Amino acid sequence: MLAGAALLAALVAAPGMARGQQWVENRSYTEGIGIKLGSSMVFHPGLGVEAGYDSNVFYSDAGTTGAARLRIVPSIAFATLPPQRLEMGEGGLTGKKPSVEFRFGFAGVYEDWFGKSALLEKRRDFGINADLALILFPYGKFRLKIWDDFSRTIRAPNESMRNNYTTDHNVAGLGLHVVPGAAFDFGLDYRFNMNFYELESLRDAGNYQRHDIQFGLKWKFLPKTAFVFKGVVSPYLRAADTLDTGSYSFPLSNSVNLETSIGLVGLFTPRFGVAVMIGYGAGFFKTGDDFDSAVASGELRFFVTPMSAIRAGFVRDIRPSYFTNYYVRNEGYLSYEQLIAGKVLISAKVRLGYWKYSTLRETDGSVSAAFSQNPRVDWPVIKGIGFLEYRITDWIAINGTFVFTSSKTDSYIASSIVPGGYIRESYWKIEVFGGVRAMY
Repeated sequence: MLAGAALLAALVAAPGMARGQQWVENRSYTEGIGIKLGSSMVFHPGLGVEAGYDSNVFYSDAGTTGAARLRIVPSIAFATLPPQRLEMGEGGLTGKKPSVEFRFGFAGVYEDWFGKSALLEKRRDFGINADLALILFPYGKFRLKIWDDFSRTIRAPNESMRNNYTTDHNVAGLGLHVVPGAAFDFGLDYRFNMNFYELESLRDAGNYQRHDIQFGLKWKFLPKTAFVFKGVVSPYLRAADTLDTGSYSFPLSNSVNLETSIGLVGLFTPRFGVAVMIGYGAGFFKTGDDFDSAVASGELRFFVTPMSAIRAGFVRDIRPSYFTNYYVRNEGYLSYEQLIAGKVLISAKVRLGYWKYSTLRETDGSVSAAFSQNPRVDWPVIKGIGFLEYRITDWIAINGTFVFTSSKTDSYIASSIVPGGYIRESYWKIEVFGGVRAMY
């Protein structure tokens, strides 16, 4: 239930009905029953089509450009037997836990814009979502996981330029978990993150590599409640050490980021659950401002009925920034989800954020005048999503999505490439889509 290109890609891979309404009975079913290719392998085909309208393609503060939108998302996946088939006892596997789990998925995302503006011409492009995962001994005491996730994301720029902001992002990982019994899970994971902008002018500041080394511990001291610990060390390497815009020159800093947190995840009653993490985060940068503060996330979950849920939560974390060293995200959210008669899904979610960026500096260490407000503050940052889906059959569904996005800031960026000499960063936009998807 996400906006943008991720919406259909997520929907194509969304839970499917195996026997009757089994996609409702168990939300862990991430795919349909599939087509068997042998005793242990299943093929999952899918296709989604979505059309709608975007009121503000270029995220403009004024003089907005609207456009009709089209997305077509074909997808395929090969995977070991899903839970639906295992529970049905196919291949004589009833009661037998597999020693290997495997999945490969690929989805193409065709994006196109239609409108009167010449800036919408030749903007069509093709995104990609691909994933690969291999788990050895998924139910054993020692569990090894190898995975890779790749995405090519198409996004219109935040000013009226000819080129899209197309990014290639890849995460490769290796994890070892030791599970001596039902109560404890010790995990050590490594993730290699790489981000690449295809537009050459964005590469100095936008391209990076990040190495995440994470240790985790989960102790289930009650049947449905666990204590959780997480510690992460993340060296962060940018592609260049300076961003030169012609008028200004900004330092781009490598860093080492640390985060440690403890928390509680549990279902205290059949209707009430909580997930809370509280900790400390720090970012040590070669130049510019460091980060040193508390980080936290929390969510309250109330299951009104077995088929409806309310969630309220808050997140405070540190994120990398294109121009500056980082920004701190403080964000609250509220969501509601309701399933009617096993066929109609209605959901709504609203997020409200306060984002504060580190100070933008020149290469000599002085505070830059490129931002009219420095450090920059975005408040309020609002996103509201409404989603409705109707399951026609076990493998065909129609859906509609409404998205409102708004970001308010007094900051604007000096730029010689746009009329007026600066880019205003405030904007609001409405997106409305209707679609159909088929998956198996």
